[in-house]
Amino acid sequence: MAILQNGPNGPITGKFGSVSAYMLNGQNVVRGLSKKRTSPPSEAELLNREKQKVAGLFARDNKAILNFGYQYMSEMGRRIGAFQLAQRHIFKEAMELDLENNPFVNPEKLIVFAGQLTPLTNCEVSLHGDTIDLKWTSNGQYDDNIYKLNLALLGLYGESHLRTSIAEVKQGTCMLQFKGISRKNCDYHVYVCIWDTFRGIFSNSTYCGVI
Repeated sequence: MAILQNGPNGPITGKFGSVSAYMLNGQNVVRGLSKKRTSPPSEAELLNREKQKVAGLFARDNKAILNFGYQYMSEMGRRIGAFQLAQRHIFKEAMELDLENNPFVNPEKLIVFAGQLTPLTNCEVSLHGDTIDLKWTSNGQYDDNIYKLNLALLGLYGESHLRTSIAEVKQGTCMLQFKGISRKNCDYHVYVCIWDTFRGIFSNSTYCGVI
């Protein structure tokens, strides 16, 4: 039974006829009722399901970082938030197949931070004990001290870390003390982005390599 709330203008919730209605993020959504499938899934469908599973697990393991990195790409009031945008990117643009046709996330194609600013170029990273050394090429548009550098360390099969405003972009280099990283139990893929801390805008992340 469907319920018409607040008079003839709705919203409507519940089942009526061949459709059902419900509220989703403040919007009244109507969809058809699901039908029981009788045919087995194809190989393409099974592969697609496995891709979705891999993308979902990777996104879940890095949810806090991705929510931060895509925060400026999600529009207020829309059903698709920062985390969902990140999941979509992983599934559509960062997923590849290995030699045995198993899907995996390619770290070199992964965008951890997303935004409209021009990304950094010629980024280099190295690890010396508990110190991360970063170098990059900046340009005149980032000479103001409002432009900061964010850093993400992603362990594909381990823990990940986020550090914000670690340096001003105009510096071109920085050394970050990271206690205990010399005893890490996995490789970290390193990503940096530019953050306009005044206007609230990121650049897309730049992949720096592995430490």
